[in-house]
Amino acid sequence: MDYKIYFLNLFLVVTCYELKQVVILSRHNIRSPLVDAFKKFSPRPWPKWNVSVGYLTEKGASMEENMGEYMSNWLCTELFKDNCPEESSFQIFANSTQRTYESSKAFMRGVFKNCNNVLRMGTEEMASVFEVVVRNDSTVLQELVVKEMETKIRELDTRKPYSLLEDVLDLKNAEVCKMEGICHFDKANNKIIYELGNLPNVGGSLLWAHLIVDSFLMSYYDGFPLEDVAWGRIKDSEQWRILTKTISQYQHVVFNSKLVGRQVSKPLLSYISSVLTKETEKKIIILHGHDANLYFVLAALDVNEFLLPDQYEIVPIGGKLVFQRWYDATQDRDLFKLYYVYLTVDQIRDGSKLSTNNQPRRVQLFIKNCHVDSDGFCTWEDFVKVLNDAVSF
Repeated sequence: MDYKIYFLNLFLVVTCYELKQVVILSRHNIRSPLVDAFKKFSPRPWPKWNVSVGYLTEKGASMEENMGEYMSNWLCTELFKDNCPEESSFQIFANSTQRTYESSKAFMRGVFKNCNNVLRMGTEEMASVFEVVVRNDSTVLQELVVKEMETKIRELDTRKPYSLLEDVLDLKNAEVCKMEGICHFDKANNKIIYELGNLPNVGGSLLWAHLIVDSFLMSYYDGFPLEDVAWGRIKDSEQWRILTKTISQYQHVVFNSKLVGRQVSKPLLSYISSVLTKETEKKIIILHGHDANLYFVLAALDVNEFLLPDQYEIVPIGGKLVFQRWYDATQDRDLFKLYYVYLTVDQIRDGSKLSTNNQPRRVQLFIKNCHVDSDGFCTWEDFVKVLNDAVSF
């Protein structure tokens, strides 16, 4: 079968298939740390940020606009035949936090850079769609979830990440050690939090280790001088891989649950289902949320385990789940593909403009009950069944 390459090699497109619709679920781009309470964890001075806690940075906005401009080549070529889209053909929603809203604006500036579209974004009216909170007060469900999280915590091997993090921080000489007696991170001191109306969470070492390493990673991504990234004490990529396990371990315990994912992401899945399974003139739907939104959707749809080469995170900053609906003219049927589009650690750090010589990475994802053919397509009927099963939980 003959192939053409569109989107500058990012997507392989079979010539007899027509792209009909795309839903992009994106994580916001580079932000400042989520909390400003790290002082007690190290005797060393922490770097200063020029934006508020949890806000999108200037570089984050630039990176997101750059990705939007790059992706516009594919979107406009495939969906609009090199023309600018009508306003009625696209929909933009973002969570109402500053980092997601501003990421969405930046991405759309890039996508429609050469168009005169008026960008209208939904935020407040769609805020509940992005909320990842417990919605079921069933004690049976609570017991199942808590037991699942407890099992995951017991199975974690935190020795190397915690030991290295303690050394980087010089935790033994930190205020938290001298005043509170916390001189080591210990997975045994974690507390599971499961409350109606709140995100299922874990308090204790697992949470703090994740937040601290996340702050190191954000400063590295944002271009801080290396001596200001964890005080220059992270020496190489192997140490980064060890430390960032604290992020993936936290996410595994809190987010990686089909049971929880189908409950907390039901509004988001319902919205995605409504735009993908009903007749609509919307060809592009762009949703900007958080890592939790992407992770819970992946878990709810029962996506097979995957690896993103040259990345430390499973849900990297600025990464995008790209849901694609295709039409097969030869058999008069719709088909489905799911991709993860992202930048490597080095691409984010360097911040260089995307091009044919500096392309985003893409990895095709596979859903357990959505079997693919030799071209990597799942039947539309199988995907809709998976989606409906997830929504009907």
